[in-house]
Amino acid sequence: MNILHLPTEIAGQANLSARGLREIGIRAANTARPNAFGYPVDIDPVFAALPLLKGIRNPLLFFRWLRDFDLFHYHKSPYLPAGLDIKLLRHRRKPFVVEFWGSDIRLAKLEKARNPFFVGDNADNQKHKRHRLEFWASHTDEVVMSDHSADIFLKPYFNKIQIVGQRVDTRLYRPNYPSPANNCPRIVHAPSATAVKGTQYVNRAIESLKKAGLQFIYSEVAGVSHQQAMQIYGQADIIIDQLRLGSHGVFACEAMALGKPVICYILDELLPTYPPGFPIINANPETIATVLEELILAPEKRHEIGRRSRTYAENVHDIRVVARKLLAIYQNKLLHS
Repeated sequence: MNILHLPTEIAGQANLSARGLREIGIRAANTARPNAFGYPVDIDPVFAALPLLKGIRNPLLFFRWLRDFDLFHYHKSPYLPAGLDIKLLRHRRKPFVVEFWGSDIRLAKLEKARNPFFVGDNADNQKHKRHRLEFWASHTDEVVMSDHSADIFLKPYFNKIQIVGQRVDTRLYRPNYPSPANNCPRIVHAPSATAVKGTQYVNRAIESLKKAGLQFIYSEVAGVSHQQAMQIYGQADIIIDQLRLGSHGVFACEAMALGKPVICYILDELLPTYPPGFPIINANPETIATVLEELILAPEKRHEIGRRSRTYAENVHDIRVVARKLLAIYQNKLLHS
């Protein structure tokens, strides 16, 4: 079996998927345009040798891949314009799966109805998202997702939603658990998108807790490489992710792999859908100050949650764990192709 992940990279997930598959003995690769974050790519799909076409995907490569790969795992979009590659795969009876990542299909009207803290996007983006859902639904009745947060958008279009989890290579993250003897914890927040992350509410909570006399160190991580950021997170006692989306992303998985307590807003309706042992501490813009205060004053609790976070990351999000879930999906697809 030979698997290709394409055509785009989402937070390193395509590369980690392929690497996890290789580690359980499956031939796999990923292809995507070079990205600003430096995520590894196994196959460069662009016209590298032709300066006038620099950065543009080479459509002819797909016909080589059609010969070399048994199954195609799409992330978000087709490879060729107008989805010609999907039509060709169906004509050749070659199996494929599609995976979405949340923001690529999140419909603002539905999300706002269930999440009072959601920050929506513009109408044009919404139109593209509906078109994406309609396109894929016309070619498959099955979709892969990392969790159940998008069920509300997917169920009108797909009969089967396969949940596999976000990927993190836990062996590359050395856990550094918060010390149970530390009465002045280091709190870290990464305001990569301040509106979505709810950074203003984090800052408001931090200021109120300082005025109340609580002892802690607060810092924000921005404008540094992923490697530098991970070093900073590794020294944290509490990591604050986002307070408005209602579900967690890859960053929370990385923080859990480091053995950290993670604060993140999770919709109440989604809490029962996560695997047993879910360690993320729930907080929203209205509760963040109270949740932070409790953690600041409870060093032993921080340590215990950090340990549970690492265990959860290993059991749920490790690339080899996810790879075995993906393999089961692929085998079923190949069996019925």
